[in-house]
Amino acid sequence: MQRINRFFAFFLILPSLAILSACDDATTEGPTGDEITTAVIERFRDDPYAKVGHVENVTKTNSIKEANDETTVMVRYELVFDRSIADFADDVTEKGKSAGDLDTVGNTVSEAIDLVKTKMLALKEGDFKAGDRRIVESEIRLVKSEKGWIYRP
Repeated sequence: MQRINRFFAFFLILPSLAILSACDDATTEGPTGDEITTAVIERFRDDPYAKVGHVENVTKTNSIKEANDETTVMVRYELVFDRSIADFADDVTEKGKSAGDLDTVGNTVSEAIDLVKTKMLALKEGDFKAGDRRIVESEIRLVKSEKGWIYRP
């Protein structure tokens, strides 16, 4: 009798394990939380606010699989301001005063353009100061590569 119980137990456990492993594969099919966070931070580097803040608390709110190797992920994150526009402007002014060669002048001009972009966004979205936080909701496109999921504009 015990042999029969063991026999049935074996055949009940085996399909259960197969089902659980299939479920595990389905959840790891898309980008991981770390890959999404890395992609959001990488995209944020091109944002005018990157000169005055950083990203924290990235969460995936939804996703749409576009193809086997491409996914659009809806994200929510906090934009944390590290300094004010006035502090950024002071830095750009100081760099401009001490610019000696053409490369330094070019970098200063680039930062001045970023300063104008940041000021325009602040006029549109509201002023901020160091320590302020804003919730941002956005979409980001990720493509599967040999090394995992990566950001692509």
